[in-house]
Amino acid sequence: MKKILVIDDTDFIREDIATTLQFEGYETMTAEDGLAGVEKAKAERPDLILCDVSMPRLDGFGALEQIRKAEGIRTVPFIFLTAKAEKTDMRKGMELGANDYLTKPFTTDELINAVNAQFAKVQEIKKEIDDVVDKRVIELGANISYALPHEFRTPLTGIISSTDMIDMVANDVKNGRGVDYAELEGIAHDIRISAERLRHLTENFLVFTQLQSLAARPNDIAQLRKLMTEGGILGMVEDIFNMQATDLERVSDLNIAVDDSEIGMDSKDIYKIIQEIASNALKFSKPGSVITVNGRVEGKNYHLIVNDKGCGIKENDIPKLGVPFAQFDRISNEQQGAGLGMAIVKKLLEIYNGSMTIQSVINQETTVIISVPTAPSLNERG
Repeated sequence: MKKILVIDDTDFIREDIATTLQFEGYETMTAEDGLAGVEKAKAERPDLILCDVSMPRLDGFGALEQIRKAEGIRTVPFIFLTAKAEKTDMRKGMELGANDYLTKPFTTDELINAVNAQFAKVQEIKKEIDDVVDKRVIELGANISYALPHEFRTPLTGIISSTDMIDMVANDVKNGRGVDYAELEGIAHDIRISAERLRHLTENFLVFTQLQSLAARPNDIAQLRKLMTEGGILGMVEDIFNMQATDLERVSDLNIAVDDSEIGMDSKDIYKIIQEIASNALKFSKPGSVITVNGRVEGKNYHLIVNDKGCGIKENDIPKLGVPFAQFDRISNEQQGAGLGMAIVKKLLEIYNGSMTIQSVINQETTVIISVPTAPSLNERG
């Protein structure tokens, strides 16, 4: 049974409204002024509030303002009961978050229609939310079903295939044939690449889970925002890009021109952001195409700009970047990764009040601009 709170300082009006609503099958409760109404709303958590405007102690505007700030009742539908003379003031009420108003005197039908209309709107919004959630769950399930089996199976298959080749080499040695050391080096390289891919996937799951938990701990986030990198960002950018490019034999594709600066972040967190951005730039561009990395200080922020001449991203897919497990054209296009890398980047940037901008032309290029706070100067540190 829906609960309705009636707040009015006139006894007979308050009781008349409550009785009318009871006959319509609603549970009702009453309060004689705004202050009592706010307290009752917090204690009883009604499904809808009807409130007079002019009342002693706390008027209707004050009651609405407090209710819209109160945990657990801030979204409760709120209908003002207003005299004709007050009608011109209802813009203020709507700006404070009122859902509707009834002008006194009103008929029983007008009262019931206004109440039912609010409950119908709530039901409609709930259905829309449920539909969106269902759609997201289906999309998430589809992404997981494509991403995870592939991402676990591919490196494991590579490792198993490499061990089979080692068995073949061992059998050759057993039968008196010589060892092809170049072949052994190639096998070792393949095992390392597959194991690294599996390690990276596992690490990202752990990091993303930790970041999800951190979002509910504002004190810990406040402490993180006081940290800064040990040393500048220049060496970090060069090391990460060169290390990843070396594994793919693409060092000659890099064009790095980065100004140095201390960053107002934990070193491991900015390292992770750069690592994921570098991985994407290399992963989604072809060998021989240039990857340009620029970095500069603007005001109190550091901008890292990474451009690759790769496959690009469709315009309508750009807003989806940073959604866990979200990948694009997984069925028709080979991708590596479980879609967690950019989700981690997005979470870290949120924690440190940073931002990310992505510009892309499909089948031509993608530019990722990461903006993070610089470390405070010595004077600012006190």
